[in-house]
Amino acid sequence: MKKSTRIVCTSTLATAVVAALSAFASGYFTDTTPWPSSGLSAVTGSAAPFAVGNKVLLGSKPAQARFDRFIVKYHDGAVAQRSTAALINTVNAAATRAGVAGMKTTANGTSTVLGLQHMRKLATGADLIRLSRQLDQAETNALLEQLRADPAVKYAQPDFIKQRADFTPNDPRLDLQWHYTHPSAGISAPAAWDTTAGEGAVVAVLDTGYLDHADLNANIVAGYDFIIDTEVAGDGDGRDADAHDTGDWVGGGRSSFHGTHVAGTVGAVTNNGLALAGVAFGAKVQPVRVLGHGGGYTSDIADAITWASGGSVDGVPDNTTPAEVLNLSLGGSGSCSQDSVTQEAIDGAVSRGVTVVVAAGNDNDDAAFHSPASCKGVITVGASGIDGARSYFSNYGASVSVTAPGGNATSGSDPNDRWIWSLGNSGTTTPVASPDGDRMVGMIGTSMASPHVAGVVALMQSAAVAAGRPALTPAQVKTILRNTAKPFTVAPPVSKPQGPGIVNAAAAVEAATQDIPVDQGELLSNRVALAGQTGAAGDAKLYKIVVPAGKTSLNLRTYGGTGNVSIYVGYERMPSATSFDRKSAKPGNSEAVVITNPVAGTYYLSVVGETAFANVSVMGLY
Repeated sequence: MKKSTRIVCTSTLATAVVAALSAFASGYFTDTTPWPSSGLSAVTGSAAPFAVGNKVLLGSKPAQARFDRFIVKYHDGAVAQRSTAALINTVNAAATRAGVAGMKTTANGTSTVLGLQHMRKLATGADLIRLSRQLDQAETNALLEQLRADPAVKYAQPDFIKQRADFTPNDPRLDLQWHYTHPSAGISAPAAWDTTAGEGAVVAVLDTGYLDHADLNANIVAGYDFIIDTEVAGDGDGRDADAHDTGDWVGGGRSSFHGTHVAGTVGAVTNNGLALAGVAFGAKVQPVRVLGHGGGYTSDIADAITWASGGSVDGVPDNTTPAEVLNLSLGGSGSCSQDSVTQEAIDGAVSRGVTVVVAAGNDNDDAAFHSPASCKGVITVGASGIDGARSYFSNYGASVSVTAPGGNATSGSDPNDRWIWSLGNSGTTTPVASPDGDRMVGMIGTSMASPHVAGVVALMQSAAVAAGRPALTPAQVKTILRNTAKPFTVAPPVSKPQGPGIVNAAAAVEAATQDIPVDQGELLSNRVALAGQTGAAGDAKLYKIVVPAGKTSLNLRTYGGTGNVSIYVGYERMPSATSFDRKSAKPGNSEAVVITNPVAGTYYLSVVGETAFANVSVMGLY
C-alpha cells in the first residue's frame, strides 16, 4: 500500500535517530538533569494559585476587577474634545445606554446615583473621568462597549492600577530557563506574567502525544490520537481518544518524547514548587498525536489541524474544547505550494479564528522549501540561542515571521547554556510511568522555539479578552508579534533573515490589550519607491497614498525582488483579497493598477504574498 508524505519533528534528537528522521533531525539530546526524587509526592498536590471568579491571580496580588476611573480620547474636532460639559454629557449618555447610570443599591443597602467628574486632560489629549462609584467587570465592559461604539471616540479604557513587576514563580529549576528570563536573549516572560498567565486559552500541540508528568498533568485537556497506520502508531490500534505517547524510536535508537517537551514549554504547571515553568501556565494544553515511529503522515496531520481548530473530521467526535492556538513543531521538505491538503487545513483553521504556529525547520535552509513552514497564514518561527543570535541550524528566509529561543552551541563554559529546558521521561524506547520516569530534559531546535511563540499567543488572547477586547485574529496576532519583537543581539546575515527579532512576551501582551488602529497603512509619497518590502506567503502589507484633486491618473505598482505578489486597491477603505475596488494578480512581482481621473482622497494598496517575497518595491504615482 502506497503511503503519503511523512513529516518529522523539528528538534534535534539523539544521533541514533538521525538517519530514520531524515534532514530534520541531527545533533543533540540530553537527559542530564534527573527529576528530583526527594519530596516529589509532597509537592505534587501543592496549593492552587489564588482565584477570584474565573480569574487566576499571580503571586499575592489580586487582579484589578473594579474601576471608577476611565480614560477617553476623542478624535480631533469632536465637540466632546473641546468642551468639558459636552464630554460629561456624552460619557453620561454612554453610561445610561450601558445600564450603569441612575440609582444603584449597593450590598450594604445604600442607594447612590452615578456621578461623573472630569479630573484632567492628559498630555496625550485624552481625558480622565472619575465615577462616583466603582463598576464591576460586567458594568465596566458594558460602559466601554458603549463608549467605543461612538465614532467620535478614538479609544476608551480603564485607568488601570499598575504595580511593580514582582511575580517570580517558585519552580526550583526556573534558573535553567534562560529562554524566559535572559534580558536580551529571553522572551521577557516574567513581565508578561504580571498581566496574564493565559487563563481561558487552549493550545493544541500536534506532535508525538504526551506523557503523564507531575509538572504537566493538571494543565492537560482531552486530545486525540490521529495516527491510523499501526506501524507508525506503535500502540496497537488506530485513531482513538488516547493521545498518550508510546514512543517514537526507530531501530536501535531512543524515543524523543518530543510532544511532552513541547507541551511543557507551552504550559507546564508553574508556581507549584516543582521543576520548571511553562510560558502560558494558566492555559490548557491539548495533546494531538500525529507523529510516531519515523514521523507522521500529512493526511493525519491535516485532519488533526481541522479537528483541533474546531472543524469536523469523519469518524472522529467533534472537539469539545477547540484550541485558539495550534503548535506544529514538525515539517517536511517541499514547498507548501506542493502540499495543498495542509494549506487547505490551515486555511480552515485560520477561517475559524485560530492562530497556527509552526517551526521553521533545522536544515540551515530557506524555509520556503519546507512545509508547513512556507504555508500561507501561519506564523513560522526561527530559532535563536543564549547569545541572542540566529541558531546555526535554523531555517531562514522571508517565510520566517519571528524568532524565539531554540538553543545553540555557545563559547560559554556552561554546557547547559545551549539547551531549551522542559519536560521529558527517563525511558529509552517506551516511557517509564510517572512519577518515576519524570525528567527535566534539554533539547535544541526550532521545535523548541515554536512553542515559546504558541504560549505567547495564548497569553495575548487571554490578556485581550480580560481587557474587554475582542479575540485577536491570526493576522493581528502576527502583526503584533512582529511589531513588538526585540532586536537580535547579533543580527542574522542579510542572506539568512529570520524576521524582525526575538519574540517579546511582555510587549506583545501589552499591545494585545490596546485598541487595534483602524487607519493603518504605510504612507506612500508620490513617485517615491518603498524598496526592500519582504513578507511570507499569505502576508498582506498595507500602504496608502493621498491623491489631491485634479489629477488625471493614479498608478499603483510593485516591481523587483523575488517571489510572487498580488495587489488589491480600495478607495477610502482597506482592501483585502476578498473585498476590493481594483486588483492586479499576475505571476511574479510586476503588478500595476491604473486609475484614470482618480477622485481626490486616500487610496489603500494591499500587497499580498502569493508566495514568500523579498526586496519588492512599492510605488504610487499621480
